[in-house]
Amino acid sequence: MLKTIEQWIFPNLCCLCESYTDSGQDLCAACNRTLPRVEDRCFRCGLYLEDGADAIQCQTCLSTPPKFDRLCALFDYQPPVTQFVTGLKFGRRLAYGRVLGELLAEAVPGSWYKNGLLPEAVIPVPLHENRHRARGFNQALELLWPLQKSTEIPILWDVCIRTRKTMAQSQLDKARRKRNLKSAFQIVKPLGLEHVAIMDDVVTTGSTVKALTQVLKEAGVTTVDIWCICRA
Repeated sequence: MLKTIEQWIFPNLCCLCESYTDSGQDLCAACNRTLPRVEDRCFRCGLYLEDGADAIQCQTCLSTPPKFDRLCALFDYQPPVTQFVTGLKFGRRLAYGRVLGELLAEAVPGSWYKNGLLPEAVIPVPLHENRHRARGFNQALELLWPLQKSTEIPILWDVCIRTRKTMAQSQLDKARRKRNLKSAFQIVKPLGLEHVAIMDDVVTTGSTVKALTQVLKEAGVTTVDIWCICRA
């Protein structure tokens, strides 16, 4: 009853079309349906499949699989989701993070893990302390707060640190992205886990999540899944 009264007094406005919404989110049903959800992607790397609709993994992953075991993405890196991602990261639009996080919280148990075999924990990709201080928040962590409310998956935000202040990945090509992240992450607390997920906002070449996966597997983790809002 209190929730209904709250919705009546303070109705949600869609962050795209600015119409009132009764969905409980800052995104109306009509705009939600227009979002560029991923389809026909490789289970392993999240890139487009070229081997037909019945294929699960692309030929590249079959011959040279990535270090991580699975990649789950919500959307293609296309408008209007690009507006959400950049607005959150560079414009401090935390409402965008809440909307994306709520969509993530729906997808994790609803479509990504229908078998119920959820990761034991999720780790947001850490920022270097200087960048974290300048930005004021970690966008990967912001995306996970709605998930914490709807599931019991622990968020391990303090088990891994970024030891070097690397250049922004968006400014580099594929080869330089890989070199940029060499020895950039360090596990600072015992894990004792077999299956974890890494949370990032956008995966492009995969250099960041591959580097973090390597560190986690060296620490004893056997299965690492990648969660992201967009697979570019």
